[in-house]
Amino acid sequence: MPLGRPRRRRRSGRPILTLFLSAAAVGVVAAGLWYGYQVLSSDLHARIATLEGQVMSLRGDLKHTERARASLEVDLRDAQARLRYTEARYERDVPTGEAKRLLDLVRDGLAHGAEPDRLAYLIRAGARPMHCDEAPTTRLLDVAHPGKRQAAGSLDVADGRVILWAEGQTATDERNRPEDWFDPLRPVRVRFEQRGANPSIIEGTLPLSHKIVVGESEYHFALAAGRRGYMEIGVVRCAFP
Repeated sequence: MPLGRPRRRRRSGRPILTLFLSAAAVGVVAAGLWYGYQVLSSDLHARIATLEGQVMSLRGDLKHTERARASLEVDLRDAQARLRYTEARYERDVPTGEAKRLLDLVRDGLAHGAEPDRLAYLIRAGARPMHCDEAPTTRLLDVAHPGKRQAAGSLDVADGRVILWAEGQTATDERNRPEDWFDPLRPVRVRFEQRGANPSIIEGTLPLSHKIVVGESEYHFALAAGRRGYMEIGVVRCAFP
């Protein structure tokens, strides 16, 4: 019996050793976890600080961008206002269309020695109401064309001081054979000859219109298709200027 007692002592010491080793292992694990937490926490704090710095920088850039945008908008509105003013000045000071055509005529007249007072008188006279015949005079003009068998005639107006000649294109039938009259649906060419002046020519598809000044009269011509082979010429005489 005395020999068995030490054996029981050795058995009772093993649980204490196991408990000590377990506690040591837990301490080591806790220390590792604490260290890892400290490292991770430090890294996260550093990243948060970096992100906060970037956010602040972006906020500064945004404010700068907004200020720049506001400045550009002011410059844009100012440029648009100047453009509208320039366009208005251009439209007011630089003539276009009919006004430019009249200005070119005045410049050309002055360049060729016309008296400014006479040009001014004519412009003012042209602005007054016109006194014209109550009804037009209507006559027929024989129209020449390549397929015409007989020579076409002419038409004189203004007491013979203006002579009209007209030329068209040959009409064809349904089999595309030429007829003995002009085609009123195709372009024509009308020549106005004046004594002591260069002839004027108009071209196009009927109806057409034209004006000629002869002495103290202005003749208004209205050209349209008449009976087959002829052009109808309507003439109205107006006082000039």
